[in-house]
Amino acid sequence: MIRGSMRRTTAVLLSLVAAASAAHAAGKELASDTLVKERPPIVGPATDRFALRATYFQGGADTRIRLDPGGAVPGVTGTTIDAEGLLGLDDAIDLGRVELYFRFGERGRMRVDYFKLNRFGATVLDEDVVFGNDTFLTGENIESTLDYRSLSFTFLYSFLRRERFELGAGIGLHLLDARASAEAVDRNEREEESGVAPVPTLALDGSWRFARRWAVSARGQYFSATYDGISGTLGEYHLDVQYRWKPNFAVGLGYTKIDVDVDVDPASDHDFPGLFRLNTDGPEFFLRVSF
Repeated sequence: MIRGSMRRTTAVLLSLVAAASAAHAAGKELASDTLVKERPPIVGPATDRFALRATYFQGGADTRIRLDPGGAVPGVTGTTIDAEGLLGLDDAIDLGRVELYFRFGERGRMRVDYFKLNRFGATVLDEDVVFGNDTFLTGENIESTLDYRSLSFTFLYSFLRRERFELGAGIGLHLLDARASAEAVDRNEREEESGVAPVPTLALDGSWRFARRWAVSARGQYFSATYDGISGTLGEYHLDVQYRWKPNFAVGLGYTKIDVDVDVDPASDHDFPGLFRLNTDGPEFFLRVSF
């Protein structure tokens, strides 16, 4: 009788131990599932479907401009002007930029970027300058403006895409608008010219998330051609490192370089006869919101 009671007691104890072990295991599994569910997803440039980037750009500018007289007189050209040195335009620039990014399907992407640089200068000339159909003389008080705008659309196809890494190539279309003016203040004589041109480019774009919250991105676009009296080159290059502070918000530091070079034959019949050359590069800070 005592033995039977001991067997029953032992069986009850074993059952309680088994139940406690099962409950403990279930609790651990539930806690593990909860932790997995609460852990934020791994995101990066290669997983973003849409992004808006606001950038503060601080760079230096080196500009050459020449405006030839109208009428295409053989052998007569305008003066090639160092815009910062001769006209007193700022050679250090501080400006904002905005960029939109869209993903189509799994491998198609489009980037829209706007760049605007407007400058004003006032100086006393230390040499004669032929600018369009006017000649500005040494010692004259000159006020000048030089505006440059670019709206670009870049279409990319990612031929290599992983969760951490993406590399794509494509084409870009840049709509360039340049406007230049000079005025002799004392005699109220003003010369102004503008030109608009669409420029295609070949593009390469890549990103790599090398840590859970850190990623590096690089891209470049380039075009060079000579046609119908116009020789043009456009290059834009960018490199940045970004920190994903929140799943949909990142901050970053980068460096951008832009080279524009358009030279129009004085004998050709175009809206902007002359030379426009702009080189700018410098660091940037940006905020990026993505989904």
